[in-house]
Amino acid sequence: MFTNMLNVPLWISESFPIIQAVLVIIIALACIVMVVCVLASPAQVGRGSNAITGASESYYTKHKGRNNQGRIRNMIIICASIIAVCSILYFVTWQIFNNAG
Repeated sequence: MFTNMLNVPLWISESFPIIQAVLVIIIALACIVMVVCVLASPAQVGRGSNAITGASESYYTKHKGRNNQGRIRNMIIICASIIAVCSILYFVTWQIFNNAG
């Protein structure tokens, strides 16, 4: 039943390649969505000039999470988080799988 020093059951160590393939697919899809979102977002020119000139923020910049630019920015953050978590999970399962066999 247990075949290694980590005491991982055999069915778990046999399912790791499938889990790793699913994680790679999720990472690839998140990367594609992130690239499309970055290409779709407009360039932000002159963001730092408000600190020098003392200009106040407009209603548009205060509530940009509710418009398309804010949604694109949130999607980029979500995709980056998914990529980070799935990458960590992939390498953890890779390490366990290589030590199990």
